[in-house]
Amino acid sequence: MNPKYEKAYLKFREWAPWLIGGLAVLSANWAASAFYETVQVWEKGTTGVISPLRIGYIVFFIIMVVLFYRQRNVLFRPHTRLLTNEPAEKRKHLVLFLSSLPESLKKINGVPEGLNLVFDDVNKDIGIMEKKKETGIRWSWEMPLRAIRHHLERPLETVTLICSKESFPQAPLFLGICRKYNELRNAKFYTLGQKSHRTELICLSSPDIVSNYQGLDFESFDELSRTLWILLKEFKKRGYSEHDTMIDFTGGQKVTSVVAATMTFNRKIKAQYIQTNSPWDVLSYDVTLGFSDTGRFGI
Repeated sequence: MNPKYEKAYLKFREWAPWLIGGLAVLSANWAASAFYETVQVWEKGTTGVISPLRIGYIVFFIIMVVLFYRQRNVLFRPHTRLLTNEPAEKRKHLVLFLSSLPESLKKINGVPEGLNLVFDDVNKDIGIMEKKKETGIRWSWEMPLRAIRHHLERPLETVTLICSKESFPQAPLFLGICRKYNELRNAKFYTLGQKSHRTELICLSSPDIVSNYQGLDFESFDELSRTLWILLKEFKKRGYSEHDTMIDFTGGQKVTSVVAATMTFNRKIKAQYIQTNSPWDVLSYDVTLGFSDTGRFGI
């Protein structure tokens, strides 16, 4: 189906239960009047054929009630407001999930041997990563750097890392790599850390961050959604507009991707995903969730 027609169709389906409900309420008055007038005719002993129009009102009302009842537990699938093949907008505040590196890479500053990054320009180094993939050298922090690079022209003001328990101790190492690039020296880096069952947004360059806090369980949907909810409230306190916020769900695990996408439902925040193969496009998803749960006729 053509994407434009599909959008219109999904929008129609989203509003269909409310349209049916409105017609059911409106036709109730017609059916009641038709039934009352028919009974009056019978009471007067008048014989003859009942008006087809009155019968039509009653039948139409019954049909609307049946249709409205069938819509009581309809849940429409999430869909995007915009086409998914559009490039992601460049925004000021980026939230991303940081995957962990093998322990062997920590001893060599987190960069695989043979990658030979120059740390002069992000674009140059990403070009080096693409060429080295042909020789079998891959780096799990390539995607976070790609996510950051996409927003540098905005300019990018903040980067917030969502870390697992394994990647949290490596977050300062990732910060050190980013600080080597001139384009990233003015951006502020934050992370979400847990301490005494509390989640806090903390500056990544704070001393003793690793010893005082810990990361998240990337397989716990509830913990991740609660943490992101806290993050969005903190952003609101700091005056970070939802129009200027992007959540990247390329890294992490499948659960993190689901949580990141659902947290953007019906909000001005958008989600982005980076293609893991050429042409490495950064795609934006503006997700909306349309539903109507009219169980027991509750609206």
